[in-house]
Amino acid sequence: MINLDHNATAPLRPQARAAMDALAARGPGNPSSAHAAGRVARAALEQARRAIAAALGARAREVVFTSGGTESNNLALLGAVPDAAGAHLVVSPIEHSSVLGPVRELARRGATVTWLPVDAVGRIAPAAVAEALRPETALVAVGWANNEIGTVQPIAALAALCRARGVRLHVDAAQALGKLPLAVDGIDLCALSAHKLGGPMGIGALVVRRGVALRPLTWGGEQERGLRPGSENALAAVGFAAALAATGGDDWAACESLREALWERVADLAGVRRHSPRDGCLPNTLNIGVEGVRGEALVAALDLEGVAVSVGSACAAGSGEPSHVLRAIGCDAAAAAAGVRFSLGRETTAAEIERAAAVVRGVVARMRTVEARTAVG
Repeated sequence: MINLDHNATAPLRPQARAAMDALAARGPGNPSSAHAAGRVARAALEQARRAIAAALGARAREVVFTSGGTESNNLALLGAVPDAAGAHLVVSPIEHSSVLGPVRELARRGATVTWLPVDAVGRIAPAAVAEALRPETALVAVGWANNEIGTVQPIAALAALCRARGVRLHVDAAQALGKLPLAVDGIDLCALSAHKLGGPMGIGALVVRRGVALRPLTWGGEQERGLRPGSENALAAVGFAAALAATGGDDWAACESLREALWERVADLAGVRRHSPRDGCLPNTLNIGVEGVRGEALVAALDLEGVAVSVGSACAAGSGEPSHVLRAIGCDAAAAAAGVRFSLGRETTAAEIERAAAVVRGVVARMRTVEARTAVG
């Protein structure tokens, strides 16, 4: 299988596996227990917290462990705006469903939402954010990098703007972490996910800048400063930290070259359209659409040929709806339904790109032949 769906999940890094195995070998321990095994687990958990914080330019106390990016986004949005009536939110329309879901829930509770305009590749202008802000604006939510088309947002400029206007900024960095140089200075809330960069599934974090008040979503314990009660997953946390540390050796420039090689090998297909930008994009992400070929059908056909891709976010798979991201950047319903995401990984080779491109071309040709015969018949 040629795996070109790394944005859904990346393979577990050997460094993460080794770190988890080493802790597991020391025996079970609850980080909240006072005995020796508990102290071992607590020490490992806090070391992982410090390592993740240092990598992001944050304080260790600002890192709150969660079950993943979805919980982090929910905690950030619902926790920061506990009293939705009368609140105003400014949100990018191309966010992941774990951001859009809480935003819609806050709107149901009485908040008003301003949806930011995006350009043809999904980029947001700081001036548009400035224009959208109101005295009652409670939060701005913009993802660092889009999971479907890879567009990277000008987060530093947005953070400076929000700080100057006294408005909280939440950033979903699940796809950007490990692929781009990140620093969370000036960002109030930042969601992270381990398995997108080769850590274990089931662990993520929310960076909560000092002085930002959140209401927890669950109660029943004082773990994670009371923001996320329940026994912490020390094993997964050390895997997360080890995976993040290992990203320093990744050659994303080579990955970007492979991404462009893939595009060059399919760019002459009739009716093909590139949705991902060439610049200001995740180095591993290419989203394309082929006119007249539904994305879900192409994904299924490529799977049968041993090439794994997707139509977008794994969390939205099976919805049957055209991509909201592609609709937001100006695609009509048919073009949005044709979108397919190729997301490369650190293990992707030039030979795999050559093979994948050949398979795409062959599958598209067969699908169009069948369609033409059906039309004639």
